[in-house]
Amino acid sequence: MPQPKKASGAQRKASTSARARTTKSTARGAKSAGARTATRRAAAEAKPAERGVAAAEARIRELNERIIDAGKRAGRGTLEIYESTLKTVADSLERGPGSSDIEWVSSIATAHANFLRDLTKAWTSAARKALK
Repeated sequence: MPQPKKASGAQRKASTSARARTTKSTARGAKSAGARTATRRAAAEAKPAERGVAAAEARIRELNERIIDAGKRAGRGTLEIYESTLKTVADSLERGPGSSDIEWVSSIATAHANFLRDLTKAWTSAARKALK
């Protein structure tokens, strides 16, 4: 059986350096593969997060719509109360001072009551259009 030849010092050095290069290359490849795996993992984890953001966005929009609808309902209710109150004030102006025996007091009270009714009608109709 033949004996293997011993490598010379130069051959050993070349062989060691080739192994070192291979080891470094393998390590770089492993790092690169690890980076790719981490990137894929991050992308996979981002998708559920994006779905969570989209779901939260939908809930916020729905909540905003409900708030707007509730505000419109409250605005309509307030507007009706305001209108009925001003009509009651106008009616009481006509019944009280408007029924006075003094002609100028009666005409001023009636004119004020009519002005109040007209102003109320114009203002509330514009406010109702804005609430639609």
